[in-house]
Amino acid sequence: MTRYTPQNACELAQHQEEALPPIQEQRDLLFLKQQQEEAQRWRERQLQDRGRQAEQQLEHERQFHAKLQEELQRQEELQREEVARREREREEKQEKERKVQELVGQERLKLTSPEALHGLRDLIRTRYKLDMEIWSLKGVRKPDRPIVEEKMEMADAILMEIYAVVETWEENDKIWTPQEWVLAREVKERLLAGGKRWWKNNPPWNET
Repeated sequence: MTRYTPQNACELAQHQEEALPPIQEQRDLLFLKQQQEEAQRWRERQLQDRGRQAEQQLEHERQFHAKLQEELQRQEELQREEVARREREREEKQEKERKVQELVGQERLKLTSPEALHGLRDLIRTRYKLDMEIWSLKGVRKPDRPIVEEKMEMADAILMEIYAVVETWEENDKIWTPQEWVLAREVKERLLAGGKRWWKNNPPWNET
């Protein structure tokens, strides 16, 4: 057993002072290692956060593009429907116009049929007969004028019917031969020419 002496105490103190630097160095190394590990963990967390942010950004972009694509498809579908609707309307309009033209053509054929032409001749004869009767009664007494006015109304109605027939006449090789159209045009021009008397508001007793 070592006996304690002042000299031994000095040696022990010196020995402890010599042992301190290695212990402090170990502590410093440990602290540095802890800092490095903490820094590494922080970098790893940063990388993870950036990775999650990148994934979220990619997901947002994917959703945005998906919605944009859906909207584009919807707009294209609406455009296709609009084009189809306009096409249907155009076809329906053309079909209506075609039917109207067919009806007009049928009516014209009726008005230019042999029966219609025969009826036109009868109308012209009837109109001429009424005109002669009306002129012959221009000196009738006032109490008897309603009888003449009735004939005047009939004459005007017949003239309107004659005009309705001939106004539909047009050059058409399905209806007329070239020779027939020449005659029909001449008749039409004569019948539609001025000089026809409308008896309404123009009675014969106004003539001097």
